[in-house]
Amino acid sequence: MTRTLLMLTAHQLLGQRRAIVIALLALIPIVITLLYRLAGDTEGAYGFTVDMVGGFVFTLLLPIGALVFGTAALGSEVEDGTIVYLLARPIARWRIVVAKAVVASLATMVLTVPATLIMVLIALEGLGSDSLWLAAVVAGIAGSIVYSTLFVGLSTITGRALIIGLVYVFVWEAFITSLFDGTRWISVRQYVFGISDALTSAPEVTASLDGSQALIASAIVVAVSLLVGVRFLKRFEIGEQS
Repeated sequence: MTRTLLMLTAHQLLGQRRAIVIALLALIPIVITLLYRLAGDTEGAYGFTVDMVGGFVFTLLLPIGALVFGTAALGSEVEDGTIVYLLARPIARWRIVVAKAVVASLATMVLTVPATLIMVLIALEGLGSDSLWLAAVVAGIAGSIVYSTLFVGLSTITGRALIIGLVYVFVWEAFITSLFDGTRWISVRQYVFGISDALTSAPEVTASLDGSQALIASAIVVAVSLLVGVRFLKRFEIGEQS
């Protein structure tokens, strides 16, 4: 049953236009990097790569991809009423939430992490030094898991998860965390930066949280999101959606 749920969710997420949109968005940093290389400016390649990874991938591509897949993994079934048939089956609620989070995370990784690696390889004409590619890939994988799980959990609480997620990404993470240092603990983007900073010695890569803090905070967010998702799904009344 769990395998079937995973496959159905993967088809639901990757078989829709949303996957095409995210894939096209993932092509943007690659195209920009190709144009940069064609321009012949090789002296600032390292700084350019850092800016693209931090300013485009971690700030826009990763959270948007996770938001789209995370809120759709379970939220779309709640909206169209098909959640009734899922909840009517003899499957534990925690399995449903975990399966949705796993598929949303993998979908985000598939459409963002390879694009990030390709962009780095093009910009640096190889893996480069200081393990920047490793930092970008590992932080991208971690961010995919944390963001996606967070948005899956959010979708079990409210039907406006997409709107709330947009506010979180573009208001809270983009502005509030830059104004108040204490808010960095409630920013997945800061966790991603912290993980990447711990994996590379590049001086251009900086973060407000160190690697261990970022990992602990990431684990807490994932655990809380799953617990909240399971709790709210258990309270979901099938009769209300019939």
